[in-house]
Amino acid sequence: AEAAGRSLDDIDLVTACSLAIGEDVEGLIAARRPRVAFSLGAMGSAQTNFYNDAFRRAGFADEARAIQALWLDGKRKQAADLVPDALITQFGAIGTPDMVRERLQAYRAAGINGLQLRFYEPDHRARIAMIEQVMDMLRD
Repeated sequence: AEAAGRSLDDIDLVTACSLAIGEDVEGLIAARRPRVAFSLGAMGSAQTNFYNDAFRRAGFADEARAIQALWLDGKRKQAADLVPDALITQFGAIGTPDMVRERLQAYRAAGINGLQLRFYEPDHRARIAMIEQVMDMLRD
């Protein structure tokens, strides 16, 4: 921003955010494990994987390497089972309404002023209900 003669206040800071709201937190997390394992194991080559590298930098180096190794060895269920809860909950807004509200506040406190919400709920009515719920949370 400085090099362009602008202030950070002039720039929208947007991040992708997986969203799932519900009381069955363990179920919400379990539903996302296969996607995270896929990202860590299959999104790129064994040497170059953006997501694996990013999670390593975020403090999950051992887990990211182990998940990728299992995935590449064809052990996809074991790879998914190895995904720690924190790899899901720390990089999205997933959990009870209070947990999601807390994550949205953390994004705001970090300077994020735009979210690209990712829904994995197949039912469009449920997605609309979640959008409405998030909109109410963001107004708080």
